[in-house]
Amino acid sequence: MAFLQYLHHSFFKLSLPSCTLLIDPFVNIPKNVNLKPRAMKANVKKLLKGTDVILVSHEHFDHFDKQLIEEIVARDNACVVAHDHVLSQLNIKRPNKCPLTVNKKINLRGVSIEAFPVHHPTSFYPLGFKIGCNGHAILHLGDTFLMDSFNKLKADILMVPIGGTMTMDITDAVKVVKTIEPKVAIPMHYNTFDLIKASTAEFKEKIENSVLDTKPVILKLGGKLRL
Repeated sequence: MAFLQYLHHSFFKLSLPSCTLLIDPFVNIPKNVNLKPRAMKANVKKLLKGTDVILVSHEHFDHFDKQLIEEIVARDNACVVAHDHVLSQLNIKRPNKCPLTVNKKINLRGVSIEAFPVHHPTSFYPLGFKIGCNGHAILHLGDTFLMDSFNKLKADILMVPIGGTMTMDITDAVKVVKTIEPKVAIPMHYNTFDLIKASTAEFKEKIENSVLDTKPVILKLGGKLRL
């Protein structure tokens, strides 16, 4: 069975017959960060065993949990896909690093992974990811504000930030959904911290009241979408 599971913030697990991918893993808060996140699903680390590939959109702590990634790579011999700026910060062996830049595509374990540019000014080299698997095209936008170039993107499943402040807000997220017209839209990067409070009910209502055929899916922590 193939499914997409929401673990926390912008952190997803993609389970496929051929492999298991993690996107933007985030469990640990660095000691120098004075923020208290909402509770994560208990024992989330137990869900991460058997990881094959880890995608990291950019270097910020809430998308790039260095400690967790190094633990997973040491245990599972997973491959980390990210820009070299991120990979250079990891204490893992070179064969476990898979560098990727915008508009480049790679294939790992029967899955295609393509990077595209996003707009996140406080990041050195932010990426969005398009994942092709099981006949599905899945987009994870990472951290981003609205971009005109998103009109070139198409997907069946879209993971889009809605929290505002550091990314687009609900209004712009709905604009992206209207541009890309996915079959399913899943909000992310909201309510983890006070700075990014947002209403998933508002996001859902705006899409349902539009002319879109897109289905908004609000996943609870640990919730799954069957592919």
